[in-house]
Amino acid sequence: MTMTDVLVVGAGPTGLTMANLLTRSGVKVRIVDKKDGPTEETRAVVVHAKTLELLDRLDLADKAVENGEPLLNAQLLSRGKRFGKLAFLNNEEERNTPYPFGLIYGQDQTEHLLIQSFAEAGGRVEWNTELLSLEQTPGSARARVRASDGSEETIEAQWIVGADGSHSSVRHALSLGFAGQTYMMTLFVADLEMEWDLGPHRGGMDLEWHGFFFFVPMRGEGRFRLFGTLPPDLTDRDTLILDDVRRVLDTQSGLHVNILKANWISVYRTHQRMSERFRVGRVFLAGDAAHIHSPAGGQGMNTGIGDAYNLAWKLALIVKGQAHETLLDSYEAERIPFARAILRGSDWGFQVQAATNPILRWLKLYVLPQLFRLVSWLPSFKRRVFWLFSQLWTSYRSSPAVTQSVSDKQGPRAGDRAPYGFFEAGPDAGKSTFTILRGMDHHLFLFAGSKPDTAFSDLRGLEEQLRSLLATYEVPVHLHTVSVANLSLHKLYGVEEPGLFLVRPDGHLAYRGRAQDLDGLKSYLDKWFQQRERQTQHEPITLADDRVSEPLVAVDRTLGDQQ
Repeated sequence: MTMTDVLVVGAGPTGLTMANLLTRSGVKVRIVDKKDGPTEETRAVVVHAKTLELLDRLDLADKAVENGEPLLNAQLLSRGKRFGKLAFLNNEEERNTPYPFGLIYGQDQTEHLLIQSFAEAGGRVEWNTELLSLEQTPGSARARVRASDGSEETIEAQWIVGADGSHSSVRHALSLGFAGQTYMMTLFVADLEMEWDLGPHRGGMDLEWHGFFFFVPMRGEGRFRLFGTLPPDLTDRDTLILDDVRRVLDTQSGLHVNILKANWISVYRTHQRMSERFRVGRVFLAGDAAHIHSPAGGQGMNTGIGDAYNLAWKLALIVKGQAHETLLDSYEAERIPFARAILRGSDWGFQVQAATNPILRWLKLYVLPQLFRLVSWLPSFKRRVFWLFSQLWTSYRSSPAVTQSVSDKQGPRAGDRAPYGFFEAGPDAGKSTFTILRGMDHHLFLFAGSKPDTAFSDLRGLEEQLRSLLATYEVPVHLHTVSVANLSLHKLYGVEEPGLFLVRPDGHLAYRGRAQDLDGLKSYLDKWFQQRERQTQHEPITLADDRVSEPLVAVDRTLGDQQ
């Protein structure tokens, strides 16, 4: 028997993200997969803005953008005729996120990026290793695995994460249901080299009587990913050849497409299913092991990576003895409602695209294009569409692990994603809040207040009290003071009176309260985090240090000219 802190089963994007985050947090992790290596097909192709923000915390987002293809707009067609264009990039999105686009970046690229990052952190994926059985004890979980040479091993872990896809062995071992439905329409996906009227780098969706065709421009001249529906005479086929794809487009669409080469073609049926639980004891489910849905909107891989971020930072704190185990209860409380919302949205989108009812088909082909023409030029409509697809709307306001002790309704609330903005004054002038928030620690923003009559008079004294309070907990928290001079950040966060915002490692607000209400902050910290044992003497922390090696708390000061 061998031991580890966390065993991850499944080395797709979800499992690899989990392994990266745990390893870089100082947690001992093993990751196994029954496949013989990473995915070589592109499969999932879109990385949305929220996911890029999360990857940025591992310093991986810029690498992905450098090797991906930003999807800035998409042409919409009906029976081959254009009826509008959906543009994503505009000044409003640039103010909301550093990644105001969907990134065309294949699952194969994502996996290789994460594997390389994992290797740089000292990790290694154990390929050709299959889960045979799983059992739990009061203090651990045990997994029996078999390697490619036939040898078997029992791995004892404090926690096990099942990220092993829709046919999850971990989910089956837990005897969890996977309720949902299989859509009757048969789909195909193909990676093509082609020419068409829209040009080499322009994507588009064509709505047709028998379904839809969605072309996604990939990196490289004339490379596209094609999603489409098969006509009735081909629905019983398990495989397609290039001539079949050509015939489907020629007979079922009004498009003029010249396919030069097919690099990959696959036939499949899509499902909408979700596990009844995401956790049983010391075992968790994440990604496709917990939920699967239609490809509408390209949400699958992004949702799985979001699961990994949500769970990984909590597991890391528990393993290192920095938080109470009750924090893990918030994983289901936060991700099950989110997964349900994604399933509802993708199901609605797919039902529209693949409608079989004659009335719905008529609405799709004739009414929907006219409605789109009327509203597609509106900035508010463009913002709304981008916001929905990007997952920037993700919020955990109803989570038991977040607290708001003020009644202010301006700005973000506890559970919301921390807003993206820039410092205007002080030593961090010109830096974005997301640059400050990188890494896997918590960050506490102390806002001085935007109105002279409400600004806190003894800001330095309050900082000292906060440092003393934070130093009593095991969890590392970085303190940042936002001076009165940073008016845009005060407005962005909806702050007039001095306030506190505690940001979690996944970029969401854990706590919002009044700056003077240290009892409220202490109550929150007491509930979730372990206190340090009393020490007779603490190492001094100088105000000049931007970061300190002593792990009690790092202090980052952004006081501005007025302090």
